[in-house]
Amino acid sequence: MTAIKKYSRLESSGLWKESEKSEFTDVLIAFGKTSIILSDYKDNPITHWSLAAIKLVSHNQNEAIFSTDLDTGERLSIKDAQMIESLLLFIQKDEEKSKKSKIFLYLGTLSLFIFSVTFVLYFPSKIRDLTVSIISAEHEIQLIKPFLQTHIKSSGGVCESPETNKIVSEILNFFKKDRQYLSILIIKNQNINILHLPGGILLISNNFLKNAPSEKGLTTLLENEILQAISREPLKTLINQQTTYRLIQFILGFKATLPLKAINEFLRPSPIPNNNKNYGLDDFSWVALQNACLN
Repeated sequence: MTAIKKYSRLESSGLWKESEKSEFTDVLIAFGKTSIILSDYKDNPITHWSLAAIKLVSHNQNEAIFSTDLDTGERLSIKDAQMIESLLLFIQKDEEKSKKSKIFLYLGTLSLFIFSVTFVLYFPSKIRDLTVSIISAEHEIQLIKPFLQTHIKSSGGVCESPETNKIVSEILNFFKKDRQYLSILIIKNQNINILHLPGGILLISNNFLKNAPSEKGLTTLLENEILQAISREPLKTLINQQTTYRLIQFILGFKATLPLKAINEFLRPSPIPNNNKNYGLDDFSWVALQNACLN
């Protein structure tokens, strides 16, 4: 069988020359499965041409000239119409395959590009959303605990006493059911006025309390930060500090922590006091809170 299915055996005569300077030689051409074999008239093979490498050089009504290497000048002249037809048919099929391959390559490249863009723009945001959804409130506090302990120790500790804790609890009671989202720690030597960490942990510096003209600055701050805590903004900030690879490791359980990388991203602005609201904190309690770090 030949490479062209409609021919069981295909042979013809032709003229072949090896190079530009060579003379044409009479040859017998036999069509095989993957090549054509050129032989002399004593059935001695001279050379063979891979069908995939054959190119058409010229073609008219009486003759077609083929080559496998246009640079060397090797040529094969054929006048047999059937042999010409079969070679042209194979070349055309090969060109069609080449065009299809180019189309598939183009579509593959385009698909890869679209996937890459989607992966870069869409996938990381979905991973971040998934990470937020799988972290419980208790887990959120555990994630920030190592940083919190180090920070408190390096900042002089927490200012607390039974009286201070009672006043803080009374202030949080102003917010009724939403109080569960926030906890307040007064830090003795914290050089940042306000830090809001994941888990609704609000770190307030002693300096901020001492310089606040009234309790309305504190209560306005809590109003703002409870909204931040409910929407879990500090947790989202922590997650946004991680690489996508780190988040995947965390989701799969290969990493148990999400390191806090930039503390300034948790810094909160000092609020403008809302003078239209009165939460009823008496002057004695406010002064006692301002002096919490003196105990």
